Amino acid sequence: MTRSIAFLMLFFSLQAEAQDLIRDYVKSNTARLRAIDPDSTDYSDLEPIARAIGDARMVMLGEQDHGDAPAFLAKTRLIKYLHEKKGFNVLAFESDFFGLNYTSAAKSVETIVQENIFPIWTGCKAIGPFFGHYLPAASRGATPLLLSGFDNSMGSLFLMPLFDSTIRQLKLPVTTTPEYTQALQPLLLKWYAHINDTLVNNKWLALLATIKEQLLQKLPADDFWCMVADNLVTENICFQGIGDHKKYLATMNTRDKQMALNLQWLCKKKYPAEKIIVWAHNYHVSKYGGHYKEDYVNAMNSMGSVFTSDTTLLRQTYIIGFTSYEGTAGRLSNKPQVYKVTKPLGNSFENWMDPSWEYAFTDFTRYNAAHPGSVDWFNMSGAVKGNLYHKNHEAQWNRIFDGVFYIRKMYSCIGL
Repeated sequence: MTRSIAFLMLFFSLQAEAQDLIRDYVKSNTARLRAIDPDSTDYSDLEPIARAIGDARMVMLGEQDHGDAPAFLAKTRLIKYLHEKKGFNVLAFESDFFGLNYTSAAKSVETIVQENIFPIWTGCKAIGPFFGHYLPAASRGATPLLLSGFDNSMGSLFLMPLFDSTIRQLKLPVTTTPEYTQALQPLLLKWYAHINDTLVNNKWLALLATIKEQLLQKLPADDFWCMVADNLVTENICFQGIGDHKKYLATMNTRDKQMALNLQWLCKKKYPAEKIIVWAHNYHVSKYGGHYKEDYVNAMNSMGSVFTSDTTLLRQTYIIGFTSYEGTAGRLSNKPQVYKVTKPLGNSFENWMDPSWEYAFTDFTRYNAAHPGSVDWFNMSGAVKGNLYHKNHEAQWNRIFDGVFYIRKMYSCIGL
């Protein structure tokens, strides 16, 4: 037997042992959950999740696609539990950074929700009561649940007029130039008018660079309006990637890096003493980027990977991904496309679940602590690549998520 053959045999033998190890751990350490209905307020079945979270002050909740109704229900129940029983008092959405962080006493929570949280969630009938009743009531309770956002995809109609007013009040020299008036006026009138106009966007980016430079002469770097300027820059860079597959990767990385910086700002600047829940896609909350088998996936740098590169924040954060065994999925849109959840592959996390369980939770942090050097590749529908997010993909999922919420049967949202 040659050395190369012996090495390969040893490699595959060790890999098989590692798969057995993680599979046996999942089978023995997964907790059955009783319900996902937000009205189910006997939270005793969620205690394994609370123990896994421990003293983390940031909990990120993913989803496989932006139309997973049962996942949304599960997340709303978890949010109610974490807020009412565990002291979490900020809920940050993958939605408008400006609109959800610029406070206006004149606006009700109901209006803020409808104007600034993306309709893929607010338009889902399954969780209509959460947005329509629970959030407004919780925001006015004895221990208010505060709303925030971290996405640089900003569409508030009030953004540009207020940004203009602010930098004029600060007397930035740039506001007296013809370039400022000529570039800003069209955006004040029609914010998304130039999404695909690279020439106009490049002029706007150059102007924003000047605005940011002058803002820093008046304000600290972590001031809200400096952050708004950064988000406007990255949003316009992302505009140039819309419909351009060659720019898709750069667009995704630009957006995710800015979202991570926005979350860091929330943790360190706006809410330094608060406990925060994050609502986002599995991909965005995923960490441990750069360890996939596919080069193009490795090149993608998710928000969770950037955020947890800060070791202090890594220790303060617990990330929960979602997966499912069967069913349908699809987002709310003008042309909804419902698709079937792909059947799990043989060596799959979903196949390690007890088939009689509808819902379950697996905490990976204890396994990782007990096996710090173990490299565990296994299949799961973790939604880190592809357009149909419910496809199985081989990865080191126990490093990508701290825990996984399992829902046996997925189904897509219907509109209100």
